[in-house]
Amino acid sequence: MTDAGPRTRTFLVASTPITAHTLNASKFVAGLAAAGHRVLWYAAESYRTEADRCGARFLAQSALPPGTGVAERPAGELRRIRSIYRELVVGPAAAQLEELGRLLADVPIDAVLSDTLMPSAAVLAARRGVPWATFGDGPLLWRDEDTPPFGSGLAPLPGPLGRHRNRNVQRLVDHVLLGPVFRDLQPLRAAAGLPALGNWQEAVMSDALHLQGCVPGFEYPRRGLPDHIRFVGALGPALAVGDPVPERLRRAARSRRLAFVTQGTMRADLRELVLSMCRALVEEDFDVLVGGVADGPWNRWPGRVSALRWVDYGAALGEADLFVTNGGYTGVTMAVAAGVPVVQAGSSEEKADIGARVAWAGVGARLRSARRPGWWLRAVVRRVMDSPGRRAASRRLAAEFADHDAARLGAELLVSLAVRGRAIRA
Repeated sequence: MTDAGPRTRTFLVASTPITAHTLNASKFVAGLAAAGHRVLWYAAESYRTEADRCGARFLAQSALPPGTGVAERPAGELRRIRSIYRELVVGPAAAQLEELGRLLADVPIDAVLSDTLMPSAAVLAARRGVPWATFGDGPLLWRDEDTPPFGSGLAPLPGPLGRHRNRNVQRLVDHVLLGPVFRDLQPLRAAAGLPALGNWQEAVMSDALHLQGCVPGFEYPRRGLPDHIRFVGALGPALAVGDPVPERLRRAARSRRLAFVTQGTMRADLRELVLSMCRALVEEDFDVLVGGVADGPWNRWPGRVSALRWVDYGAALGEADLFVTNGGYTGVTMAVAAGVPVVQAGSSEEKADIGARVAWAGVGARLRSARRPGWWLRAVVRRVMDSPGRRAASRRLAAEFADHDAARLGAELLVSLAVRGRAIRA
């Protein structure tokens, strides 16, 4: 695979069956299809229409892990994270490989792209002798002892003390939290001729090309960041997904500021964020649009608070003056790209890491929890909205994001990888 001439190439895109991770792949799918390449998209059945809209050939993923709902997760965030990785990431890998083997039995491919929750993609690429690329729609996983490790929620701490702290926390994550889970992948990797994992990140992050879904200004600085890690800008759906913003909440029709509020698709208890923030925002004279939740008896502020189960994030952020979120990476980076200030409240999954970056970049406020007195939440909102420093940071990062077109950049980098034909190291 050393032919450098222009030709149509075939890419396999493999997506974890989580809404954000699948929709984030759509920008790369659409970019490759628009450039005239063939894209095979391996995803859960519910995304068949999305594949058609983006110009891909759909491959139905039936090898889905059982019991992935929030209700089945154990108590405690560390145990919850381990459960997610064990059941959703490592658990289905063998079945995914077997299914992809059947679906692609007579289909040549030039490269494989996956999110960082799909380690089966690395093994498949090795079996086929083609390059494997990944995209990051969460905090950058690259290790650097000057940087707080993934999952810690810590802010940077310069100097020897910070490096000592980071090394110890990384050791905890590797040997206690995630290392034991990823050891279950070793037999699959060995059968494909891949080396034993030195650490769990080698299973989920390509060493040939990694497309990070943000810009350098929203990520902690790294020493010696390798060339194969490329920042491509905000991800999110390539095409509009969800209901439009109600007419009465659009800028031309309303007299108040609008806050867009969401606590994501994996957190169902509205007491975590929605109820307390809606109360504070209404008292602070905002209108509120809640995304990801159906309207119902919980809404104590009819006329001031509206809810949509499926909302078009791009459209909502285009109308919003403030984004209040539990901290999903996609929503946060889309908000920062739109120049919308962020209030992040939550510490589940990787949310603490994302909130730490919101505060570090100066584009909003990080709260450990929204279960605070209303006067305190209102003060946080006022501080975020009125801060000259925050306004300057939002303008600067919005301009940086505007220079990064993820669909175009991602497609160009993936095609270049396929032309080089560099498979992952064996």
